Amino acid sequence: MQIETGKIVCLNYTISRPDGTLIDSAAESGSWTYVHGETRLPPGLEKSLVGHQIGDCLRLELAPEDAFGVIDPDAFRDYPKTRFPASALHVGYTSEVAGPHGSIVTFRVHAIHEDTVTLDFNHPLAGEHVVFDVTVIHIQE
Repeated sequence: MQIETGKIVCLNYTISRPDGTLIDSAAESGSWTYVHGETRLPPGLEKSLVGHQIGDCLRLELAPEDAFGVIDPDAFRDYPKTRFPASALHVGYTSEVAGPHGSIVTFRVHAIHEDTVTLDFNHPLAGEHVVFDVTVIHIQE
């Protein structure tokens, strides 16, 4: 059986930077199980998986536009500083909020100003080249 739209797929993976720095892995976060073509995966990964079978291993070096996207300047927004607890008022603080339609949206504190906080709603890996090492471990209808 091959990976194609509508198939349920399970992958073991590692994501790293081109210099080899580990970002995430199945060993840390668990395998990925998803419905191919119906789940939001990095586009370069999704395209590259089509036609692969159980046991296939891939190493993909992806540019930002094929991975987690380029940095969108419109994804930076200012909010009143008073809306945040003191523990969140440091650059790099990351949290999640409920987004539209019940989705979870991750943000990172990008800058702190006198009266406002600038939040970055880009994916944490936006703008980065990444390397995916994946092994197909299961495919089903």
